[in-house]
Amino acid sequence: MEYRPRPTKEHKVNCGPILKDSDKLNSGAISSIIDDSLITPDPNTIEIKVSQPVAFFLDTLAQTSAYPVEQSLIEKYGNSWTDHLEEGGGDGPFKVKNYVHQKELDIVPNPNYYGSKPQLQEVIFPFYKQADATYSDYLANKLDDSGIPLANLAQAKSRPDYHQHSVLAINYYTMNYKQKPFDNIHIRQAFELAINKQKITDKIWKGLFTATNHIIPNGMPGYNAELKGVDGTTNLTGNPKKAQDLLQQGLKEEGWNSISQMPPVTLTYSSAGIQAGKDEVTELLQEWKDVLNITVSANDIDVGVLFDDEGKGANNPLSFYSGPAWGADYPDPEDWTTLLFDKGAAQNGMNYGQNNSTDAAQQQALQTRMEQADVLQNQNQRIKEYNDIEQQLVNDVVWIPMEQQLASGLRKPCVQGFRHTAMGLMPPDDWTNVYISNDRPCVDQTV
Repeated sequence: MEYRPRPTKEHKVNCGPILKDSDKLNSGAISSIIDDSLITPDPNTIEIKVSQPVAFFLDTLAQTSAYPVEQSLIEKYGNSWTDHLEEGGGDGPFKVKNYVHQKELDIVPNPNYYGSKPQLQEVIFPFYKQADATYSDYLANKLDDSGIPLANLAQAKSRPDYHQHSVLAINYYTMNYKQKPFDNIHIRQAFELAINKQKITDKIWKGLFTATNHIIPNGMPGYNAELKGVDGTTNLTGNPKKAQDLLQQGLKEEGWNSISQMPPVTLTYSSAGIQAGKDEVTELLQEWKDVLNITVSANDIDVGVLFDDEGKGANNPLSFYSGPAWGADYPDPEDWTTLLFDKGAAQNGMNYGQNNSTDAAQQQALQTRMEQADVLQNQNQRIKEYNDIEQQLVNDVVWIPMEQQLASGLRKPCVQGFRHTAMGLMPPDDWTNVYISNDRPCVDQTV
């Protein structure tokens, strides 16, 4: 279990333009792409026809949404097929033995798996309504693996069973380009540069996260170590003087003589009950007041409502909101550029390039460059192009990147062979390397 104390956006992989005729499927012109772009010449083969030679297509097939599922369960139970996983759930080294909603998932070795057989005889995943409750159960020797509440992080770091690794996920805030005052680039830049990201990371997150100006996280192909922030530096502590100058420039461009003429600003976010998330917003409001003399209100709402509003694209009612985080779908910079900010993209709730601001044409030109980068066959050339694209996105303040996430937890010394990845996923074959040793303590030496 990894402890990631900010919710991550549920992703929608943008395969629409990739699969041949999927645009017709989405428009209702055809009812299926089976036997069109998805062809099964025999029971063990699937052929996929694409509309263009997209460089990252094979990476998308390794994303979780491309995992195969048992057809008989779909046909028998429809949308409720996940309630019956014990009848055929699992195509990896394990299969589902028992699944009880909101209580427990138990898996056992899959005798039909093509690879090496698991060394574990059974794995039990209990579900917790409160993630922090796993910590006390772990200390009581009821769990082999646990996350760590932020309040206990300093204590946990001194333990020999503590582990931590980077995650390909960025916490961010964003502004709706179709709503004032955020249709003005200089006002967006002012809000960004008024923030002391390093202070927030140290004070609120206690070093659990890493402050960043990046959209593409460290560890991803296409990460640009030379990327600069809005003020042309790598500074993570803000630039109050520059922020104030940019605000005044933006006000003048909008024809406002003072801040009092600017529309009220509300930051909408979802803390998901995590106190540190609330504390971060409190600190942001104070910094915007101190640096820009702007009073920003905050609205803490349910994360599902936040995602629904953000997904409305051009009709997104939110003006200023938390993402609240984006995690990698697959290891390609397209996942952090075109997928998020291209015209019509499902994640483009900030309406980049689809607005009436004075720099809309420049944004649209950058969207065209994204699409062109997606099909470049020279990988080095692609990476260089995405680096330039990301720098412009940062300058445009398409996001206010805040922190790159880290995952931390505790694991009993008897659990051996477990391998972490920055994607937060473990390759199926690697599960066969996990075993229970004679090291103590351990919850159950017989499992």
